[in-house]
Amino acid sequence: MNQKKEHFYCPYCDAEITEANLPLCQVCGVTIFYCPVCREPLPRDKKVCPSCGADIREEAAKEG
Repeated sequence: MNQKKEHFYCPYCDAEITEANLPLCQVCGVTIFYCPVCREPLPRDKKVCPSCGADIREEAAKEG
């Protein structure tokens, strides 16, 4: 089977993030927030995930 490698990019400096679960960008040092639904990195000021359309605040409230 051919597995597609996912690429994640810092929403602040656009550097590629080598591990999707790292809490910060290795290039610019900014702590990265991830969508609780699709796990894509996104700026903290977003209310809706641009990748999957999830309401960030609603999903975060469900988690805890």
